Amino acid sequence: MNFDIKNLIYLFFFAALAGGFSACVDLNFDEPPTNGTPLEVEPNTTIAELKALYVPGKLTPVEGDVIIRGVVVADDRSGNFYRSFVFQDETGGIEVLINLTDFYNFYPIGRELAIDCQGLYLGEYNGVIQLGGYTYIEGSAEQLGDIVDYNQRISRGMLVGTPEPTIRTINSLGNQDISTLVKLENVEFAFSEVGLTFSDAFGQQTLNRTIQDCDGNTIVLRTSGFAIFANDTIPEGNGSIVAIYNVFGSTKQLYIRELSDLQMDGTRCNGGTGQEELVTITEVRDVFNNGGTEGPVDKKIRGVVISDKDNGNIDPRNLVIQDATGGIVVRFQSAHNFALGEEIDIVVSGQELSEYNGLLQVNNLSNELAKSNGAGNLPTPRAVTVQEILTDIEAWESTLVQISDATISGSSSFSGVTTVSDATGSVDMYTRSQASFSGDPLPTGTVTLTAIVSQFNDPQLTLRNAGDVSGGGTGGDPQLINLADVRSLFAGGASSAPAAKKIRGVVVSDKDNVNWADRNLVVQDESGGIVVRFASPHNFALGEEIEINISGQELSEYNGLLQVNNVPNSNAISYGPGAMPDPRAATIEEVLNNAEAWESTLVKISNVSCPDGGTYSGSKTLDDGTGTIVLFTRSQATFANDNVPTGAFTLTAVVSQFNETEVNIRNLSDIEQ
Repeated sequence: MNFDIKNLIYLFFFAALAGGFSACVDLNFDEPPTNGTPLEVEPNTTIAELKALYVPGKLTPVEGDVIIRGVVVADDRSGNFYRSFVFQDETGGIEVLINLTDFYNFYPIGRELAIDCQGLYLGEYNGVIQLGGYTYIEGSAEQLGDIVDYNQRISRGMLVGTPEPTIRTINSLGNQDISTLVKLENVEFAFSEVGLTFSDAFGQQTLNRTIQDCDGNTIVLRTSGFAIFANDTIPEGNGSIVAIYNVFGSTKQLYIRELSDLQMDGTRCNGGTGQEELVTITEVRDVFNNGGTEGPVDKKIRGVVISDKDNGNIDPRNLVIQDATGGIVVRFQSAHNFALGEEIDIVVSGQELSEYNGLLQVNNLSNELAKSNGAGNLPTPRAVTVQEILTDIEAWESTLVQISDATISGSSSFSGVTTVSDATGSVDMYTRSQASFSGDPLPTGTVTLTAIVSQFNDPQLTLRNAGDVSGGGTGGDPQLINLADVRSLFAGGASSAPAAKKIRGVVVSDKDNVNWADRNLVVQDESGGIVVRFASPHNFALGEEIEINISGQELSEYNGLLQVNNVPNSNAISYGPGAMPDPRAATIEEVLNNAEAWESTLVKISNVSCPDGGTYSGSKTLDDGTGTIVLFTRSQATFANDNVPTGAFTLTAVVSQFNETEVNIRNLSDIEQ
């Protein structure tokens, strides 16, 4: 290293100065105690006595000489507490609001403190009594502020360590435990939350997770999005949790201080560990076929739910799951909430494998051993004949098949046992009386049928919903179905409308002003709306009431917009002018938030502006202060070359989609200035 003359002078000066000090100063300093100094302040009030001074519903001043003493049991080091610490003595605990961040440097967990409370205030936040410094008015309500003069109020003592947490059960936690350190043993996170994060670290949002015991009792674990462990993964096993107990109204809550408060590496209550290896459904079926009566150890299966609980043609405790290799029935201990098309993981380790009237199932499974992975991809039904089903019943059991050119006979409705036949043979089909479509008349003629291969001593088929049958005629007049139900069928996985169904509503699109293709119209009833695309141009006018036979017609989306597609024009009849539905008054934000539910219905948006200016043609951005949305106008529309208003206006439009949500006006009468 190179030094200049100036640096050398400084070095000699400080060396000489240091030598002079060493000749006359004793350098044997007394080291300050690392654990602090003992408190000399004596308490005259316990924390329980202090909390008893609080007058419910009123911010209560602490009067007279009141000094409490205790130990900090939660600080802000991990970020799960903010500008408050939890303070505890042998009688109870209290949350202390403090006007300081990073206060763990001064009041860390385990530090003994004494607080002079005279002149402070007691308040309550949804059942939790707090100690603060002052009151203020916000939104016409009196609020509790934090302690500002903490240096004068709070005396620091020794680092004595945290008290032993009180061992409790979820059910035994009570008011006496609020704002104290507790310990729950033999608990675990809900299996559905295993693998998730404690909170939303990116959005910095506080989230709740569920802690449960082996009897199914639950409590909330609440974690701030600012906690340093917010993005850590929920542990899989069973064990203990040490936490601060709190409440929010009637909801019991826990807050951990750091991840070491969790010791969860044991076996879960119902046998799962969260570490199970994935195997195929066929591998599980092979275990049973080779004489096994339990699922393979430390294994789980993953697949997509192909049964439909919402339409009632399966017991609420049962579901059918399929992967790329095969399918199987799962029977839970209680009703489940897994929907058609949901991908789920199921722990099969040690679980009963048995047949019910010939149908293989994973039986009596704890609901906790199934976990959703969100929406999955429904398997494509195997195109088969009836004879192929009968031949391959064991291999294809609990999988989806599709039979073309089939007939259904044996009853006037779907309910009970009917017969499905094609040119190769016949097979039973069973429909529960509880199914939403059980009373629907059987279609006449040939149909295409999608079903789950099943068994009840003999092979049989099971439909998921009415949309699994398309084509054919009807044994009478089609039954009326509302538009919301049609939309629900598609959301549930149906690709065609059910047999013997018709819709009725009022046309809310305007063919005469050409802002819709000539084969399209939008129809709305009291439940919702939908686009109908005919096989050729139609003649139905805005405001006309029409009825459309949609039996077996294709349900599909075009760039996100649901439509009944390629409907024969002869399937629609007019009832003359109808009662135009009143547009729903809404903001742009509300339209965006409810786009799927409000799609193909009329809305009315006030105080809209169009910063783009120019003519209506093409995509224009609308803004009402709550959000922005595209107004799209076809270049063929009669008003495409008219100019949009330059100021604020009110707009009536049809909610639509083209990959993103947009609105379409019918004519210039939809614009009010």
